[in-house]
Amino acid sequence: MSQVGTDRIIEFQFSDGQYRLFLEFYAGGNIVLTDNELKILTLLRNVNEGAEHEQLRIGLQYNLSLRQNYEGVPPLTKERVHEGLRQVLEKQQDAEGVPAKKSKKKGGDALRKALAVSITEFPPMLIDHAFRVVDLDPGSKPEDILKDEALLDKLMSALQEAARVISDITSAETAKGYILAKKIKQASSSNGPSPATTDDAAMDKSNLAYNDFHPFRPRQFEADPEITFLEYEGFNKTVDEFFSSIEGQKLESRLHEREENARKKLEQARQDHAKRIGGLQQVQELNVRKAEAISANLDRVEEATAAVNGLIAQGMDWVDIARLIEMEQSRYNPVAELIRLPLKLHENTITVMLAESSTDDEDDAEGYETESDPSDSEDEENAKPKPKPARSVDKRLAIDIDLGLSAWANASQYYDQKKSAAVKEEKTMLASAKALRSTEQKVTADLKKGLKQEKDVLRPLRKQYWFEKFLYFISSDGYLVLGYVSPHAIFSCSQH
Repeated sequence: MSQVGTDRIIEFQFSDGQYRLFLEFYAGGNIVLTDNELKILTLLRNVNEGAEHEQLRIGLQYNLSLRQNYEGVPPLTKERVHEGLRQVLEKQQDAEGVPAKKSKKKGGDALRKALAVSITEFPPMLIDHAFRVVDLDPGSKPEDILKDEALLDKLMSALQEAARVISDITSAETAKGYILAKKIKQASSSNGPSPATTDDAAMDKSNLAYNDFHPFRPRQFEADPEITFLEYEGFNKTVDEFFSSIEGQKLESRLHEREENARKKLEQARQDHAKRIGGLQQVQELNVRKAEAISANLDRVEEATAAVNGLIAQGMDWVDIARLIEMEQSRYNPVAELIRLPLKLHENTITVMLAESSTDDEDDAEGYETESDPSDSEDEENAKPKPKPARSVDKRLAIDIDLGLSAWANASQYYDQKKSAAVKEEKTMLASAKALRSTEQKVTADLKKGLKQEKDVLRPLRKQYWFEKFLYFISSDGYLVLGYVSPHAIFSCSQH
């Protein structure tokens, strides 16, 4: 087994090189079987010739020269880096006239993208690590580096650092491995997870969710307080730990997500129940306040209804009535000021603004407050009309008054509405409590069913039979032969 150049292709040879199997590990990858002369014998899928792909079908030649760095990795020189960046910029300039599709990727990684197609032996993750090591801004533009010799030297230092990391990994007898994990939110402490802690995190892996693994320690993640590094002796052990744990962690994440969704559903049901009850209680309280405000201002309500009824009885148009009330309000007519526009004469109703009995005294006291000194010039006061005291917030209640009823009858009507809301509240509480219990039972049943389905994911594909823990085989006559190691080498047989 060997890697083809620096490409993501693995080659297997069989029968002393008579057959060669190529496994392509990329998005448009393939599985290709050839003979010793690289003639394709069979393949997973046929590929038509295109701008980015060569034509692959049975009988054609598998061209290894097209693979990345098949002839060997070119020396890492400043001239090679300079020329590679220059060619990338030329291609970008040639494509400026072609409308490009919108990209969802960030625009600050132009340099990393340019290096990915020109210096192909270094993966992007390693490039980012090297940038942080030599303190090179990852957002630097290729054109700026070509113009600045100091930036180009710094980029060369970063690439040499990447080459050193690869050399250390490949030359070591046992390469270390690092798993990047995140603290599970519900298990994180109030102080937050500490970065780059290996031993502490290793002691409690149940609170960690594995994200990725690498044969080196990426510098770009060390400053992230949510990332924890787990270090292992041996990259094979790292890969085994990652993939043997990732499925279980995904399962735990799905189970937690289901439980969290069930909890949110129940909480939402309880909030809706409380909101309905609270709304009915607020309606009762508001109706009582309106009835008490009418009772405390019976004379004013009677004056307002009498004034409007008188205008209607005179045959005045409704629009003219509204204009007249608006004009009287500008003249500070106390009766007109009680009425709020627009009118609701089509419903035989007007809206009046009434102060509650508890705040009536405060409003009166506020109305008499003045900031002028009594010793001010009396001539000035007589020359100008006295302005109405300004109020920052109108604390009066807006109350609909039926023009066909007396003030006392309107108050009684609001008391009746309060009683109706109280009866409705009682019925709603009983119905909502029953609905809430039903919702809890349904959510709990759905959660149990979902948890059972998720747990089946990690079960063996086939249940192991009782005899499979022994040495066994089935004879040609259909007998099951069992064997176990003992000093007397006893064998037992039974009918299959």
